[in-house]
Amino acid sequence: MQMPPEYRGREHTWLKHRVLQLYLEAWAHKLGSVARRGTARLWYVDCFAGPWHAQSDDLRDTSIHIGLEALQSAARTWAKAGAKIELGAIFVEENDDAFVELQRFVHERAGGVAAHPLHGSFGSQLSEIKRCIGSDAAFLFVDPTGWKGAAMEFIAPLAHQPRRDVLVNVMFNDVNRFRNAPQDFIRAQMREFFGLVDADIPPGLDEEQLMSLYRKRLKGACSLRFAADLVVPHPFQERTKFRLVVGGHHEEVIRLFRDVERRVVGQEASVVRVGAKERKQFERTHQPLLFAPQAPDTDQSYKALRLEGLQEVELFVPEFVRSQGSVSYRKLWPPVLEACHITESDLKKRLWDMDREGRIVLTNVGSNDRSVKEHHRIMLPGEPQPVLR
Repeated sequence: MQMPPEYRGREHTWLKHRVLQLYLEAWAHKLGSVARRGTARLWYVDCFAGPWHAQSDDLRDTSIHIGLEALQSAARTWAKAGAKIELGAIFVEENDDAFVELQRFVHERAGGVAAHPLHGSFGSQLSEIKRCIGSDAAFLFVDPTGWKGAAMEFIAPLAHQPRRDVLVNVMFNDVNRFRNAPQDFIRAQMREFFGLVDADIPPGLDEEQLMSLYRKRLKGACSLRFAADLVVPHPFQERTKFRLVVGGHHEEVIRLFRDVERRVVGQEASVVRVGAKERKQFERTHQPLLFAPQAPDTDQSYKALRLEGLQEVELFVPEFVRSQGSVSYRKLWPPVLEACHITESDLKKRLWDMDREGRIVLTNVGSNDRSVKEHHRIMLPGEPQPVLR
């Protein structure tokens, strides 16, 4: 998909919004399916709504517009099938000027969505958010401008209930810079952000270890079964800009998230970043390139993470199987996809190849099976296979 001109110079925001759009649309369509058995009610909760740095009059380049459109798209789809979905959206914004713009837009564009703009900080509006959404299905988008105000204690009361997914933008560049700052107030804010009660962030953690800590704390504090993250790279530098962390109660959260990751930061980011680098070079030299660079099929940042993930599979799977004796594929794939930047199709192909290489043994495989199935089991070579009766 081509990046709109409103995102020029904000390519990282475009990638973030694409992840939000694709995930939220799929979530809303999936959760809306319960409307076939009766009326369903879905909520989108934007905890730091803004709008910030919007370049379009209709706020098309903001999470506000994206959230409303995703809900309305799901409602249109299920309406064609005769199902009814009730839609609600909550937009929290503390800044006075931004809130005025938010109110104007919501009043004009909410359509069939029961929209609730709330003026104040995320934490101060927690009780009102809980009152509005009750026990309904809800998608929470937590996108602070830094880390202040996005404390784990505010996310947990909303995310712990069933049919709740949460997407958190960890502003890695800022968090990494200040995580070991000596100021007491910053250390306190970091503890709140990571959900640490009595201890600071352990020193010496690299990027992956730091994000592993955040995922673990998110799962524990919010009683979530699954959590994973992806890297939104800097547009023209080889470093991380954001880490988007998803959490939820169903394994489909992980499967969907990894598919979205591959599409956005694997494929679409390649074109976006090549364009950003070309623009940056022109701004620096004032000389256009004689030959426009060709974007690779896969962005190099994602390609490296995917390769690392496939290598981790080769190490993790034998150890995991050894600890279990044997394990079903259904039990194996969620923890692998949580930790590795690969899709389920990547994992299935790697396991199939490992079986052919004699490194693992797939059992319960039918004569017509050509890939790993949910009912297959994984064992190590030399172990006795169970007798099927």
